[in-house]
Amino acid sequence: MEAAGQNREPELPKWVAELQSDWEDNANHTNAWVYETYHQQPWANVYRGWREGFLRFLELAKPIPERDLLDGSRYPWLKGYSLAFILVASYDHHQEHLEKLLDWLREQE
Repeated sequence: MEAAGQNREPELPKWVAELQSDWEDNANHTNAWVYETYHQQPWANVYRGWREGFLRFLELAKPIPERDLLDGSRYPWLKGYSLAFILVASYDHHQEHLEKLLDWLREQE
C-alpha cells in the first residue's frame, strides 16, 4: 500500500529476503518463520504490533483513488491483481488466523 500510494516499486522487508525464494507460495515455511520469531514474546506485544501494522496498512489505502484500487494492471508487481483484491485477501487471511487463534484459546480454557 505504501508503494502504491507513493507510485513506486515496493521495498520488501528484510525478513522476506531471508525466506526461501518461493515464500509467497510456501505458506508453511513463512508461517514457521513467523512462529519462530514471535512465539516467545508476550501476547500483548505481538497483538499490539500486528494491530498497529494492520491498521497502518488500511490507512495507507484510504487516499488511493478508487480507480487505482480496482485496476489490476496499475501496479505491475501485483501480477494482475488489484489493490482491492489485496485488501480483501489480507482481511480474509487475518480472519482465518483469528478463527484458529480463537479455537486454540477456547481449547486452553
